[in-house]
Amino acid sequence: MQLTRGRGVVPTLSLAAALVALAEPAHADDVVVLDTSHTLFYEAPTKTHMFVYSPSADVQASPWTWLDVRAGWEADVVSGASVATKAGSAYGNIHSPDVVTAASVKDLRNMGRGEVAIKGDTTSLTAGYAYGTEHDYRSNSLHVNARTDAYQHNTQFELSYARNFDQVCDRVQASAAVLPSEWTALEDSTGCFTKAAAGRTTRDIGVDTYEASWAQSWTPVFVTQLTYSAQLVDGFQSDPYRSVVLGEGIKAQEHEPNERAREAVTARFAYYFRSLKGAARLTLRGYHDTWAIDSGTAELELEKSLLESFRVMLRGRVYKQGGAVFWSDDYTGGAPPLGPKGQYWTGDRELSPFWSWLGGVRLVWRTAPTRRILGIISDIQLTGSFNVTDYSYDEYTLAGVPVSNALAYVGTVSASIGF
Repeated sequence: MQLTRGRGVVPTLSLAAALVALAEPAHADDVVVLDTSHTLFYEAPTKTHMFVYSPSADVQASPWTWLDVRAGWEADVVSGASVATKAGSAYGNIHSPDVVTAASVKDLRNMGRGEVAIKGDTTSLTAGYAYGTEHDYRSNSLHVNARTDAYQHNTQFELSYARNFDQVCDRVQASAAVLPSEWTALEDSTGCFTKAAAGRTTRDIGVDTYEASWAQSWTPVFVTQLTYSAQLVDGFQSDPYRSVVLGEGIKAQEHEPNERAREAVTARFAYYFRSLKGAARLTLRGYHDTWAIDSGTAELELEKSLLESFRVMLRGRVYKQGGAVFWSDDYTGGAPPLGPKGQYWTGDRELSPFWSWLGGVRLVWRTAPTRRILGIISDIQLTGSFNVTDYSYDEYTLAGVPVSNALAYVGTVSASIGF
């Protein structure tokens, strides 16, 4: 279960990360800060379902004003069922839709991370490392970040770079399986990353992620941020467990290109309404990659202080994308958009054309007592959020059966304690 495949992580310490915040940043003067978060994810579209519990814990120590040291851990506990064999509508018209099969998914991802930041009055340098394990995946990630402020902290420039050295488990193909159309999907993760891994092998994935941003405070109540990000992925990017029906009697492991270049431009705007004690934030994002996927995102957030220590935020997002150049709902034939698309094939619904909308709410409560709680706690912040996302697929079917009930629910509770 590749939960982190192809995703370089670059932390962003930007002026606009909390655009026109309604309160002072929590724990700004604390020597030690402890954060913990717990997230539940659930979805049950046609023929599949997925449940994920994700706990995390982070601690930051600032022994001097110029130094921050951070360490953290997070996990994903996964259970559900995913599409193991994908067939399309043309094939489903002749055969039973039961040709599409689902496979049980159970996995546990653990990731540990550490980071050091050296800060000056107008600059900061950050470097960190993360290591993640799954039953069938290993990830090593390094990242560096440089930020500088100018014009009395009203302007901020930032550069980030991350490098992932990842490995994914795959099946050793039979010696007679010369062509990708003859490859067989991985049965399960048994034997992965063990010395006695009979029938198992590993494939490398390298990910380079670059990011540059410019944040600007135009007035005391209006802030913008412009970000460009790029990512180069080289290595095995298919789902080793998924098969795709290519023709009568032909069922082959998913086969995607080994190279992918991605880039995105994001613009953020935020305005604080003093009379209402509220803020509005607008995010616009455009994306393109060498697999010919183009997408656009528009997101709006409205946040307001209701009490001295209580804030509420409403969030809405619309997303639209096209399909990969090799995407087809059915590789066995048929009129466009069906039929073979060259040497690659995929059963990944996230590579098909689709659109989605998201609606959510977040509640934040913070207290900063005049005296330390229990003699050691200086302030506490509690946050709860809930989001619902609905996906609508333009072409993706399961042997001709449209995917319905494609709703994803995400709930998160978190606590941040300063000492």
